[in-house]
Amino acid sequence: MAEQHWRVPQPLGTVVVRQEVLSAIASRAVEGVEGVRPLRSGGILGVFSGGEEGVQVSVREATADVDLRIAVVLGYSVHRVAQAVQQRVREDLEKLAGIRVGKVDVHVRQVVPPEEVLMLEERGDDGEG
Repeated sequence: MAEQHWRVPQPLGTVVVRQEVLSAIASRAVEGVEGVRPLRSGGILGVFSGGEEGVQVSVREATADVDLRIAVVLGYSVHRVAQAVQQRVREDLEKLAGIRVGKVDVHVRQVVPPEEVLMLEERGDDGEG
């Protein structure tokens, strides 16, 4: 598959934003939502995600579609956390990258007990330590 990017013609030239940059912005947005743990492809959290990346951004023309896989901390409303993730990702991508966001699909793959979250934070996100 060809590398995806978002190309924006400007008066002084062209700005090209790589897909990886958009994915990084979306990942940081997810991390900023209380009660959510992003899934990553490596370590303990990667097992929960089924080996898939936690954030995937696809760009078509001037619109980005985002597909996220997350874990929600037990005790938080899954529905509210997922909605907060959708809103935060949309806002951050539009504000920081200037790209229009089409859809933000959130797949809740795991509910993580608070004790496990504390253990993962002490050992590092990937569970290695």
